[in-house]
Amino acid sequence: MSDPLLPRLERLQALGRTPEALASAEALATDLARQGQPLRAIAVCRVLLQLEPAHTRTPQLLAELYARSAASEATTGAGALPRVPLFSLLPREPFMALVGVLEPRVFQPGQNLIVEGEPGRSSFILVEGRVDVVRQIEGGERRTLSSLGEGEFFGEIALVSESPRLATVVATEPVLALELHRTRVERIAFKHHSVGDTVQHFYRDRLLANVLRSHPIFSALAPAQREALSHIFELRTVEAGRVIIEQGQKGDGLYLLLQGQCTPLFRRPDGRETAFPNLREGDVFGEISLLLGQPASATVRAETSCHMLRLGREAFEQYLASQPGVRAALMRVGTERLLQLSKVLASGRAVHDGDQRV
Repeated sequence: MSDPLLPRLERLQALGRTPEALASAEALATDLARQGQPLRAIAVCRVLLQLEPAHTRTPQLLAELYARSAASEATTGAGALPRVPLFSLLPREPFMALVGVLEPRVFQPGQNLIVEGEPGRSSFILVEGRVDVVRQIEGGERRTLSSLGEGEFFGEIALVSESPRLATVVATEPVLALELHRTRVERIAFKHHSVGDTVQHFYRDRLLANVLRSHPIFSALAPAQREALSHIFELRTVEAGRVIIEQGQKGDGLYLLLQGQCTPLFRRPDGRETAFPNLREGDVFGEISLLLGQPASATVRAETSCHMLRLGREAFEQYLASQPGVRAALMRVGTERLLQLSKVLASGRAVHDGDQRV
């Protein structure tokens, strides 16, 4: 295991803006890059720039690190550098620009990096230490959903939206993290257009992988099956008031609500509508029409702005309808709704172990 980086950085910062501190930091960044630890090398480079913003060697170190990382894309084995989430997807100039706005942050055990319910304005890369992802469920109980370690990226929703945080992230040991603010990403994307596209694709892929891994309906699938699904699920943002499924019409897909609330409405023959409890995070809908080949039994309308995943009818039939476990789980959901339309459609917000969305 690598020597702890945090104490070494703290010693360098204690030395201040001195030739000894700058030379030591430069040597440390170079050694970490050579040892195949790009994330730690980036953290040291950011501390270097905090000590001396005009340090001319740091951009060269980052350029060399990027060149080694790019070369590693075509190789495997001991000489290949590990990928850094998001950053490894970028061309050289945007990579350099984003690294330049990362903010090194230190957290002690028990401190919150992210607080559930607060507006999301930044994401984090964990350089060293461990954190727990904790979410409050119905009744006020707090549940630990997962534990994250070195190299993990979290809070990525904040790169595309200032929506409320979905969970709290708390340090369980001393943590060194790199914080990336959305406003800074937006400024860079204005100059480097590839950054915006890369962030959107990164967010979508992370969201899909997380949901497919943690949701009870999809978690039984083999990794290869989840990987195939991740390429055909469509991420949608729906504004408040929009009708997603119309009662009486043939369903066009299976939907999984990621964020926001939707209202199911049952229209009676006399035209009156009955609203049922809202669908919330983690709920699926549209399965009845797909499984039974019948028109939708209710209308579903976005009550708030919503993020959701959609799997079209053809893709559903090709990838999911033939999977016994998935089909059985969806049938249970659909049967419950058909038998209990006058009762609860979804018993509060679904919270799934392993869900890392924050």
